[in-house]
Amino acid sequence: MDEFLTINDSSVMEIKKYRVEIICSQALEEDFSEEFKVNNVAKMFSKIDDVKGAGYSNPHLGDAVWPQLNTMYIIYCNKEDADKIAAIVLKLRKLYRTEGIGCFISQANFTAYKLSLIIF
Repeated sequence: MDEFLTINDSSVMEIKKYRVEIICSQALEEDFSEEFKVNNVAKMFSKIDDVKGAGYSNPHLGDAVWPQLNTMYIIYCNKEDADKIAAIVLKLRKLYRTEGIGCFISQANFTAYKLSLIIF
């Protein structure tokens, strides 16, 4: 299992996940939501609306000159789901060639401590 690795003591666990960040035009939110459902991924995510930025497509700055805005998804998942999400991004990039879609995947390790609770 690529998600959990117990270290030394049974009260300490290292959790291995992948962090996926997707930055895309707000116009593509429905497409991503549908693809996530169809592929059974990204059930737990953070979504940040009104993200401003400039990349390889037109800037999305939410102003009079560049009125569009982006949305950002942050997803922690296993490798299999990260690969599925990467495939979704490639699919949508092919469908919407003029829309900027950024995707960044990195390994994220967390250390979890099993705590004992003593109630008096």
